[in-house]
Amino acid sequence: MYGWRVRVGHVAPSRGDTLVYEFYQMLPSGFMILNSTGTIRQLVDADIDRQLQRIEEAAADLVDNKCDSVIIGGSPLFTKMGFGSDTEMGKRLTKKFGVPVFPGITGEMEALRSLNIKKVVVATPHEDTLNERMKAFLEASGFKVLKIQGYGVRKNADITDMDEHAAYKIAKRLYEQAPDADGVFVPCPRWPTITDVDLLEREIGKPVVTSCQAYIWYALKQAKVKQEVPGFGRLMASLGN
Repeated sequence: MYGWRVRVGHVAPSRGDTLVYEFYQMLPSGFMILNSTGTIRQLVDADIDRQLQRIEEAAADLVDNKCDSVIIGGSPLFTKMGFGSDTEMGKRLTKKFGVPVFPGITGEMEALRSLNIKKVVVATPHEDTLNERMKAFLEASGFKVLKIQGYGVRKNADITDMDEHAAYKIAKRLYEQAPDADGVFVPCPRWPTITDVDLLEREIGKPVVTSCQAYIWYALKQAKVKQEVPGFGRLMASLGN
């Protein structure tokens, strides 16, 4: 069986294509991700609400396919519902299905904490409405947001098509405007991020957390698997500890 070490399930809010690609870029043989395609095509509330209605069914299917842990992707779902909505859903579905089920935003918050990031700059592909919700969620979670800015993209497919170095460029610029930050957070698993994480960390001397990193890091921790992943930043390297 493929995925003999870990089979990670992902309830994608849209396609999940970039996360799947970056998963296999970072992890060796023995790790597998099973993706459930979602319904969000535009990052607007109507699409977000529709996706919220299908999470439990999609998670059940992934558990039925022997996933060791299940990620519920899409931070905008939980920033819309507000602080605490992620942990409530994660606890409820974990109890129901008997395997760790968690929203990706839970993994993101835990990843930031694990690297002792308290003051953060946030670089996103999103519009201001989603950025303000993310800022509120982060601050309710105990973080201080020094800067947050995005590219203003609404259509999901356009995020995948962004330049491979777009995340690096905006993240570095925002950090230079707030060098007192403890680190950088780059949410959204739909845009390319991991190729520049190690470079950005070396240039700014601070840790960087992306959604794809955080999802995978937390999924493997929930499955109680240790696997050092060098070359993709401090967070992934810490998986060997």
